[in-house]
Amino acid sequence: MTGVDFEAGAILLIDKPAGVTSFAVVNRVRRLLRVKKVGHAGTLDPAATGLLILLTGKHTKHQDQFMGQDKVYRATVLFGIETDSADLDGNIIAEHPVPELQQKDIEAILESQFSGEFDQVPPAFSAIKVDGVRSYKRARQGKLVALKSRRVTLHRSEIIAWQAPEVVIDLHCSSGFYVRSLASDLGRKVGCGAALKRLIRTSIGEFKLEDAFDLDELAEKIRICRI
Repeated sequence: MTGVDFEAGAILLIDKPAGVTSFAVVNRVRRLLRVKKVGHAGTLDPAATGLLILLTGKHTKHQDQFMGQDKVYRATVLFGIETDSADLDGNIIAEHPVPELQQKDIEAILESQFSGEFDQVPPAFSAIKVDGVRSYKRARQGKLVALKSRRVTLHRSEIIAWQAPEVVIDLHCSSGFYVRSLASDLGRKVGCGAALKRLIRTSIGEFKLEDAFDLDELAEKIRICRI
């Protein structure tokens, strides 16, 4: 941390823990660094973990440049359940028996239905604005708005593990891709519904999770530098 001028501008890689919002991470880092201008370059859902790029100082002007880069995720999808948020943080709206499935069956659906460019409908619980209001705020009030589909790209998908009713998938996707929507849509294609159980973002463009700071580790490094 020595020699880095965060006030002028820097890029900081953070390993976001589960259970906190991206905005809360920004606020904590702002207090730790004692700088005014800190922002993130692409949010993660509160339950998700992994790489969060923070920008300080003049680098905050280049936020869009970072947000537009491809992302890589490791997603755990749970079949047999549907929720209003498409993940396990939401309310359960339906449960179904999971059919006999083999890994090759899921791979075939991913390849035929979710490979390359396709139209994807974002989840109602998302930060997309509808008439100036974040969609998730409307959803929390019970006002579920059908969002317009968006063109997204799934460059690569690879199943890492399959143990019914859960599948773990590595996904290399474009900016604007919603993994929760993929989980829900995959469950619909299988015929039993599905929800996202766990999500880890492992890279954004050239930036990797293994190079990121744990928040407590960052706090300790800053403390040592100030001694």
